[in-house]
Amino acid sequence: MSHFTYSPEERKARLEDAKAQLTAAVEAITTSEQWQAFLAFAGKLYQYSAGNRFWLFQQAQERGWDDLGHVAGFRTWLSLGRHVRKGEHGLKVLAPCRYKVEDKDTGEETWSLRGFKVETIFEARQTEGDGQIPEPVRAELLTGAGPEGAWDALAELVQREGFRVERGQLFPANGQTSWMARLVTVADRLEDGAACKTLTHELAHIKLHQPHQMDYYRNREQCECEAESVAFLVCSQLGLPSDAYTFPYVATWAQGDMHVVTAAADAALKCAVRILNGLERTEQPAVAA
Repeated sequence: MSHFTYSPEERKARLEDAKAQLTAAVEAITTSEQWQAFLAFAGKLYQYSAGNRFWLFQQAQERGWDDLGHVAGFRTWLSLGRHVRKGEHGLKVLAPCRYKVEDKDTGEETWSLRGFKVETIFEARQTEGDGQIPEPVRAELLTGAGPEGAWDALAELVQREGFRVERGQLFPANGQTSWMARLVTVADRLEDGAACKTLTHELAHIKLHQPHQMDYYRNREQCECEAESVAFLVCSQLGLPSDAYTFPYVATWAQGDMHVVTAAADAALKCAVRILNGLERTEQPAVAA
């Protein structure tokens, strides 16, 4: 069995340093002019469900596109100072059909869902014009191998929580935890280092966001910031730096709110200690000195 190369006191100090690095880096991103310009631009674009995002990805692949940028309707692009080039064929999404309903007693009007319809939207590369498209700092996937034995040790901790672990096809997520199936899936397209970080992220969800404790869908920003912060803290102690992925990822989910980032870092620190203590009792990789 491999062992940690420093004392619990040193571990705590190292984790505190990593936590400070995380919050400072995210604050630097979210207070930059580039980031503020991006948020102002992105806030005018439509947001789509996971199902629509998957459908869009399939359509992009059929066209030979490696990725997807901003998407919006014809009129939205015009309002942003850009127009769809002549001859471009749009992408399809399902859009809700809503209508107003008046309460007979109070006279108050509310929106009700009638069904869905297919709408046509266009990706940024299909447009042109003077309107600028600012880009944020992008999260870059880790490349290369993870620390020796890290995957097996992390998988053992997940299994101790009553979950199976497997590699499989996933998009757009890199990892996914199914509470019903008690299954953690990590995308098989990831290289080993990214897979280890993602598995740590999912382990954090298991420890922090069980359905009876946290409504994930009502608190997605908090949950994702916490889980990724845990992954950063744990991986930093395993000699697997994830700065290029974690900092933009947390900044995106926090939407520039440093209160969210700080609270997430505090919760993540406690969870990271629990995971590292668990790794210490498994046959796991030595932590970098």
